[in-house]
Amino acid sequence: MSREYRGVWVYIERRGGEIVESSLEVLGKARELSDKYGDSVVGVLLGSSGLEKLAETVIQHGADKIYLVEDPILSEYSTIPYSEALARLITMFKPNILLYPATRNGRDLAGRISAKLSLGLSANTVWLDVTNDGILLAGVPGFGGNIMAVTKCLSKPQMATVRPGAFVKLSPDPNRRGSIEKIDVGELPKPRVNIIESVKIEVEDISKAEAIVIAGMGVRDNVELAKKLAEKLGWAFGATRPLSDEGLVPRDIFIGATGKTVRPKIALIVGVSGAAHFISGVAGAEKIISINIDPEAPIHTYSDYSVVGDAYKILPKILEKVG
Repeated sequence: MSREYRGVWVYIERRGGEIVESSLEVLGKARELSDKYGDSVVGVLLGSSGLEKLAETVIQHGADKIYLVEDPILSEYSTIPYSEALARLITMFKPNILLYPATRNGRDLAGRISAKLSLGLSANTVWLDVTNDGILLAGVPGFGGNIMAVTKCLSKPQMATVRPGAFVKLSPDPNRRGSIEKIDVGELPKPRVNIIESVKIEVEDISKAEAIVIAGMGVRDNVELAKKLAEKLGWAFGATRPLSDEGLVPRDIFIGATGKTVRPKIALIVGVSGAAHFISGVAGAEKIISINIDPEAPIHTYSDYSVVGDAYKILPKILEKVG
């Protein structure tokens, strides 16, 4: 591997004074990759000021070094100043690999950097590996999740966005030590859009749920039945993309190749056929229980326990039992 490009970088996304959880998931995978071919892990934090405490958290979760860029313009995410700051860092230090969480902001930033610096980008990856000489291999779902395409970037740094929930963050090690460097990247361009007001909407992150009820098109006419069961059990509630596309559930809770990935201890899946693009989002579940009226539905193959029956009749009886 060329010594000119070194380090596995992770863009550490933050919202206010908190690190976005998926950044730490990506960081854990970066630690594994760097250990495999003998490199260091670098976290990149951008903000207005007071980032040292967040930097310590990043070190505890696997980073060897943190680059901080502080500027009042970077207090809130904005494409133009953030992409300019990161582009200058890349030009200064030449990382071998740069990973981003595939959040809305992470995807926006990665795409802008790719265009700005004419770099390759593997998007929405769910699998990562690296060769002994530092070549990044990225698994990207294709054709609705029916295949996994393994991609390589032909430019440096090699970049990828990583789907939230695809990997597990490392447990923090309070004894871990690393270095923190504040980098001056010069004057940054001002955002073209001014933030008048920020409104925070709390949305449950179903990717972290330990138990979940998932509804599919088989209960399209009464999605509330499945949702009510989830509430009674105290479980999270998710759904398939077709329900989201029809506006029956929010887009934040659909599961599958182009949506959320969940790793619960138990998943009750109701009225879902079990197409490959959906299964890719629940493959990490420890136990799957399914209800589907079609005995030939693929979901039965992936289930630990399956019930062939009418969910509209079965769910009310379960609700009676759970009170």
